[in-house]
Amino acid sequence: MRTFTKILLAFILLAVVVFIAREFMVKRGMDVFRAAGKTTAKSFLFNSPSSMREWDEKILARDKTLYSIQEHKGKGSVKADSKDSASVLFYKLQVPYRKYPFVSWNWIVGKFPDRKKAEVLNKKKEFDFAAQVYVVFHSRFFLNSKAIQYVWAEQLPVGTVSRSPYTKNVKLMVLESGLSEDWKHEERNIADDYKKLFNEDLEKHIDVVAFMTDSDSTGSSALAYYSDVTIGFLGIKTKETTGYDGEQIWYLRWLSKVSSWGTNKRSGHQIPE
Repeated sequence: MRTFTKILLAFILLAVVVFIAREFMVKRGMDVFRAAGKTTAKSFLFNSPSSMREWDEKILARDKTLYSIQEHKGKGSVKADSKDSASVLFYKLQVPYRKYPFVSWNWIVGKFPDRKKAEVLNKKKEFDFAAQVYVVFHSRFFLNSKAIQYVWAEQLPVGTVSRSPYTKNVKLMVLESGLSEDWKHEERNIADDYKKLFNEDLEKHIDVVAFMTDSDSTGSSALAYYSDVTIGFLGIKTKETTGYDGEQIWYLRWLSKVSSWGTNKRSGHQIPE
């Protein structure tokens, strides 16, 4: 009788151990985070005058940069002609940060501003650049807004980064340097760049994408072209949980594309959550 009891207790103990192990494996199963396929939310080819209608302009100096639609080296583009001027073209939208936003574009510089001093990123003096693209992030308070400023420099090495001389909330990154005979294509994973520049995870929606050519700080002139500006997202995180016994893997549903656009009078275009 004692032997039978011991065997029974052993089987019960084994069953409990197996049950606990199974529950542990199911609950602590493999957490895999994947990104859905890249999806375009909005694209601008700038091949007709109407291409600029959705873009607003903000004048930042006494005179504004002249922006116009023009074909350049086989592409429809916005020609940005600055003569001692500064104004920015911006497109208002909201791209949720959870969707891994990206921004891509083509650009080319025709003329750099004339400088008397060496080109730097962290000085207000002669703070002009022939080509710049901005990504601005949402904040309840305007003064707390953060932004990434991508720059095509004349002499600075590609990869150079700095905080803006005007505010710590704007970080600059040099993507191209020197003259080029051909269009240059950029595609930036915004979450990765934000992490690198601000040393924190991106937890703010994109509110604005903008570009600018300016030459007011140097009192000279600059020329650049912008084309194929695309805004989209790489996907949202999904979680896969698996059990030790080969149970079926269940995938959380994800949004792989934007099916519609809404317009908000206060905040502009918005990609749905």
